[in-house]
Amino acid sequence: MRVTKTATALLLGLALSGGMAVAVHAQEGPPPGSWQPVEPEGNWSQAWHSGFHDGIEAARHDIEAGRSPDPDRHDKFRHPDLPRDQRDDFREGFRRGYHMAFDHRDHDRDRQ
Repeated sequence: MRVTKTATALLLGLALSGGMAVAVHAQEGPPPGSWQPVEPEGNWSQAWHSGFHDGIEAARHDIEAGRSPDPDRHDKFRHPDLPRDQRDDFREGFRRGYHMAFDHRDHDRDRQ
């Protein structure tokens, strides 16, 4: 009986302390200096949303590599792996996310 009470107290303590750590971490938010894009409001298709996020990632890679902005250099932009009727939406979202990331970089550079 005594072992069960001790084990229960230990498990309860671990559960509560772990929950607090998660809650504190969740309140911290993104690390300083990181940028989290906000999707523009609108009724966009799933293909558009996928393109938007892929465009942001492609721009981040280009920025890290010191390349000039050019979404056309990316295979995902030129040849999206989607049905033909979804490709234009994807490319539109890709362009929007790609340019948003570069605009953010330029805005940060101007503030320094």
